[in-house]
Amino acid sequence: MKLFKAKAPMRIGFFGGGTDVSPYAEEHGGKVLNCTIDKYVRCMLKTTDQPGITIRSLDLSAVSRAMTGREWSGKLSLPQAVIDAHPEISGVEITMFSDVPPGSGLGSSSALVVSMLKLLDTAYNLKLDAYEMAELAYRIERVDLGIPGGRQDQYTAVFGGMAVQHFGGPQVIIERVATNEDALLELESCLIIGYVRDRKLLTHNLVQDQVRRVTEGETLRLHDETKAMVDEGAKLLRRGQIKEFGKLLHHAWEIKKAFSPHIAPPIVNEIYDLALRQGAWGGKLSGAGGGGFMCFCVPFSKRLQLEAALIEAGVTVRPFSFTKQGVHAWSVEEDD
Repeated sequence: MKLFKAKAPMRIGFFGGGTDVSPYAEEHGGKVLNCTIDKYVRCMLKTTDQPGITIRSLDLSAVSRAMTGREWSGKLSLPQAVIDAHPEISGVEITMFSDVPPGSGLGSSSALVVSMLKLLDTAYNLKLDAYEMAELAYRIERVDLGIPGGRQDQYTAVFGGMAVQHFGGPQVIIERVATNEDALLELESCLIIGYVRDRKLLTHNLVQDQVRRVTEGETLRLHDETKAMVDEGAKLLRRGQIKEFGKLLHHAWEIKKAFSPHIAPPIVNEIYDLALRQGAWGGKLSGAGGGGFMCFCVPFSKRLQLEAALIEAGVTVRPFSFTKQGVHAWSVEEDD
């Protein structure tokens, strides 16, 4: 019997976050710069000779089942919604887990949806192209489940790599940042990511608050400013000017905090100030805000010093590498 497997990467967002969210993206044109990293949501599917569907989340120690129709037992809403978008599928067991905790700010929710879509696409030969997959993932999260947010996470998980994404036109444009390998390796060597705290309970209200403020014009100028940093950041990266890239991150973080007073709780500000005292050029909180992962750009000679200080402050520092590939699926024969 064949086992089908898939993995979708998470990402670090650098500049432009929030401009991919409606209505700003449609009215003013959104733009973000981000890159995928080697942190994944992984899924596996095997067919059974029994009707119904079973979904197991290993990292959450949760199980959800639907025996007939789509009446689910359990609360794995994201994978359930992916299956609900494909009512013809039955007689399968799906197992999944994530490399990072929920509420990471690294786009893990979208990576889960994209990973499952690629899994089903491969197992059932659905023939979704990359754009169709990203848009379906967006619909499942933002429309079917009503989770507020933008489009960058879904497109990043599908396409992968370091790229500028353009939103607001008839189709999202993925612009690869044509930088040499040395520049990416140098940036990677100067970046630290660390998990601060869960942000799940804050995310929904945070995004709604940011949308309200930009709609009312309160933060429109700030969104324009952070969007303008995308091209500057890409230019610095192409030139290998990592110190300047880090300083631009600091400027972007100062602007992002003004999007909403709820973005940077006291613990986040304390850790950020600690990183600056340890020599970091700049950094930011990943995702909408409230908690999750922070990233810091620091001189290579001060990297271990900063890591030790963050760990002492209770931050879970995680090693990572940039990746070039988006979601990927394959199949193997099950061992007896």
